[in-house]
Amino acid sequence: MTDASDPADPGTPEDRTAPVPRTPRSEVRERLLAAGSRVFAEQGVHEARLDAVAAAAGFSKGAVYSNFSSKEDLLAQVMQRATNRVLQSLQELIRIDISAADVGDVVRAAFGRHDQSAEFALLSELRAYAIRHPEFMPEFIRQRRTLQDGVRELVHTWFTAHPEVDPGMPLDTFATILIATNSGMVFDAPALDGMNPGDAVATMVEAVLRPR
Repeated sequence: MTDASDPADPGTPEDRTAPVPRTPRSEVRERLLAAGSRVFAEQGVHEARLDAVAAAAGFSKGAVYSNFSSKEDLLAQVMQRATNRVLQSLQELIRIDISAADVGDVVRAAFGRHDQSAEFALLSELRAYAIRHPEFMPEFIRQRRTLQDGVRELVHTWFTAHPEVDPGMPLDTFATILIATNSGMVFDAPALDGMNPGDAVATMVEAVLRPR
């Protein structure tokens, strides 16, 4: 009989069970943020419960409180993630198409990269929450200004690479109009009977630009 202390003893099946690897904290946060984006957009910020966010991410509610101090903290980080994703997508597009001579084509490509409906649903919920909870409004404003500043920077980058193109207005104004037009087109998309928002915004841009 083999002694239990013998190193050669394989032990019981329980002893041989390998420990389950711990999910990295960065992955836990990303899964919670992605789940929060979906749940807040689908259920509304007010109605959404943190245990629903945790379940959608595949974790217990404790995981939410281990990574975020409150529902408002999670909400702010969800909005930060959405802002970063939009800017990263646009930055990549500008890097790829910086030599493109037709900014209308760049706008169409930006719209064609992803469906904005889910993103806009989340933004609408965040905006409504900020209206009803004034304490969250400064964070909402900060995030929107981050997005606006990022788009302005990209507009300046493109026009610096294309001095032969006249935007017909100050570049900061051009960037502001792009953002506002995009938001308005996505908002009204269900009532526009098949109109492609990307084509509409690009057509507006092409009507304004002219060669120097």
